[in-house]
Amino acid sequence: MVKMVDVAEHAGVSIKTVSRVLNNEAHVKDHIRKRVFESVKTLGYVPSASARNLRSRRTYALHFIAHSPRSNFLHSVQSGALVACQNLGYNFFWDYLSPDVADNPKALKAWCENLIKHKRPDGILLTPPYTNDKTINSLLNVHNLPIVRIGPNQIIDNNITVKIDDRLAGRDATQHLLDLGHKDIAFIRGIENQSATHERFKGYCDALNNAGITVDDSLVFSGEFSFASGMAAGEAIMTMQNRPSAVFAANDDMAAGVIVAAHKNNVKIPDDISIIGFDDSEMAERIWPPLTTIRQPRVEYGERSTELLIKMAGSRSRQRYAVNTVELMDYKLILRASTSAPPNK
Repeated sequence: MVKMVDVAEHAGVSIKTVSRVLNNEAHVKDHIRKRVFESVKTLGYVPSASARNLRSRRTYALHFIAHSPRSNFLHSVQSGALVACQNLGYNFFWDYLSPDVADNPKALKAWCENLIKHKRPDGILLTPPYTNDKTINSLLNVHNLPIVRIGPNQIIDNNITVKIDDRLAGRDATQHLLDLGHKDIAFIRGIENQSATHERFKGYCDALNNAGITVDDSLVFSGEFSFASGMAAGEAIMTMQNRPSAVFAANDDMAAGVIVAAHKNNVKIPDDISIIGFDDSEMAERIWPPLTTIRQPRVEYGERSTELLIKMAGSRSRQRYAVNTVELMDYKLILRASTSAPPNK
């Protein structure tokens, strides 16, 4: 079994320094901290959480609050968070907060109080749609717990948000269709209480406006970030008298629904209509035709958010690490077979 002394020898530092790094104490130089973590990863060292609990009266537990046990996006984020917790010797817990409880103020308050009192998390990782839920954030902030939020939001406090630039990514997705020659481009919105819906739509509008094209409200459809809502919007689009030549769905689940609707109505993709999504979920590669989409760094979200959360949890002064901090991560346009030039091009 790898011991702390082995990590110290491998990193070329003292055992005390390794202990300070693993407990996220202040006044350790960044290059030393990085070297210790690299040794931890290389050697496969797992700190004893139970021993640290006794010394520090902390639980070394991070809680991942999510709205759905079925979301592909959340599972990818979770996998990144779990790996980071394992590498850094923290316990990882998935907490399911049902939308029914989240929408009931009394039940939500009781749920949050139970989480804090009985599970005693050292930090909270919030994912959409709870990322931008002001009530949930307010209830958790009362306890002065470190929180890292994933995705765009309107919350202002001294915690950290990790996200991509959804507006710029939405613009790039639309610009791809414009560059192919499309002018009539439909947009399918997501859930209205999520900032990602609004940011991606703003990007869509930016690209059209920059191209001198007026946004046509008749080409903007409601959605819920679900396959069913994408299919419903897709059915409406495929049966339009003046069908648009392209569709930008605000996530891959909805884009997949549009693809199925096109197949049902004998509309060929991309010969008759081009479709682009957002996320680069597993289904983007598996559906036919494979989906052009914006790749979010989903696993990296989990890894980086967890690293930041652990750093916050170990700091005696949270403000040193998080004062309305936003950390932007990279995204990428992934080109596949669902987009091409319009049929009249």
